[in-house]
Amino acid sequence: MSSGVFPYAPYETSQMLAKKFRQIIPNAIGRYSIERLKPNAMKMLTAFLLSTLAMAYFSNEPIPKHNVYFAWNEPEIKSTSRQVIEAIYAKTPAGTKVRFGIEGPISSAHNTADKNRITSERANNIVDLLKQLGSDKDHIEIIDVTDPYLTKPSELTSSKPFQLEVLLSKAQGWVSPAFTSIDEFLPLPVQTFNINPREDNRLVGAQGTIINIPAFTLELKNGTVPSTMIVELKEVYGGGTIVQANLHTASGGKMLRSGGTIHIDANTNGKPAMVASGKHLDLEFPHGDEVAENMEVFNGRVDRSGNFDWVPKAGIVQLESRVREEFYINDVKVSKEEYLARMQAWEDRKAERERQEAEWAKEQEISNEVAANAESMDAYLLKSDQLGWINCDEFYDVENKTDVIVYVDTTYRPSVRMVFDNISSVMGGDYNHRTGTVTFRDVPVGESVRLVGYSIMDGKAYMDNRNVIVSEKLKHDLKLAATTKQQMESELASLN
Repeated sequence: MSSGVFPYAPYETSQMLAKKFRQIIPNAIGRYSIERLKPNAMKMLTAFLLSTLAMAYFSNEPIPKHNVYFAWNEPEIKSTSRQVIEAIYAKTPAGTKVRFGIEGPISSAHNTADKNRITSERANNIVDLLKQLGSDKDHIEIIDVTDPYLTKPSELTSSKPFQLEVLLSKAQGWVSPAFTSIDEFLPLPVQTFNINPREDNRLVGAQGTIINIPAFTLELKNGTVPSTMIVELKEVYGGGTIVQANLHTASGGKMLRSGGTIHIDANTNGKPAMVASGKHLDLEFPHGDEVAENMEVFNGRVDRSGNFDWVPKAGIVQLESRVREEFYINDVKVSKEEYLARMQAWEDRKAERERQEAEWAKEQEISNEVAANAESMDAYLLKSDQLGWINCDEFYDVENKTDVIVYVDTTYRPSVRMVFDNISSVMGGDYNHRTGTVTFRDVPVGESVRLVGYSIMDGKAYMDNRNVIVSEKLKHDLKLAATTKQQMESELASLN
């Protein structure tokens, strides 16, 4: 907060500017005889003067003034006047100005220097109170408004007492910072496949995910199956990538162990596709040497509050019956009879193909049984009747569990994740902005974990990454520090 003290700067209001113009205009016009001015020149001069006055008026609107009253000969601010100043400051909008006049009798027994001293002390006491009430960014000036056109002496002595005001320029209001989610700041790579959804398709992701899409499994919302479609795939393997995707591995607050996560979208010319009723995708999630026995499909859901959760497939499969009223073949509208005839022919071909596939499957089953005796399969085989976020998970539970509390700086509104070193799992905690804590519940005791805190505020990244061993009622601090996008990517990669 800055303030001005005696000597006092001149202070101009719109009334003072008007006084100037009253002096300037006659002088300017007096240099010439009105009779000697041509009509056009007179009009131009009049227009100029009027526009100048208008600009002065609108650019110098009067600043509100409130008087502060002092007791006889006293420079100190009494409680009533203090309350007035406090109320005025609180009600003054950020980024605006307000004037404080100084009123209060001073005995004629005092000479001019004493009167100026008392007036100056009163002004500075108002300044001190405003400093207590305001912020360092407020600007405060003491103004001598006795005669704004005369230069004031630097001493307190003068031929007459000063008339002072305090001018407060209140700082601009606090602007809430802009926060960006980590998946927007560090977007995952998107793999794109061009397919014909009327045929069987087998898509292989860069990290080994295999998506088998049987013919006519994907369709547009109107029920049509176009000849071309774009499928987009994101693969999420490893704790760091799960954090980067702004995800966790929990369902209904229960810990999950992940066998891989993917996101699938499909569209034709921007029109979104969906899995047809009664159809499903066949998915293969690659796994390492350790094989879980109870992996199942979970689908990602966002509730009305914006909270993300994984929902078991059994809890979300709701196939709605639909009555089709319009029929299309190759994006061309046809009659119901033609559509049914063509579909019957297709079903006949499909039945013949399924018969052949059954024979091949029997042969493959025998081969698989032989191979299974030698080694386990190297992928989890699951099905999904939906697009979007799909997770291959199993519930993970142990007897010895505890809660972990992490203290954070709420300035950053940070997200905090707990990444397990020896379990493919990432937990999200419950953030409390009032206490500045993130609480992780039912955490297995004895596990080695990484506490990862991060925030992207006003386009800048902040992060902290700490390794701890979970103990009973563990409490830990995270201190976010500025980092670069490259450093953040590197730290997340080290968690995979």
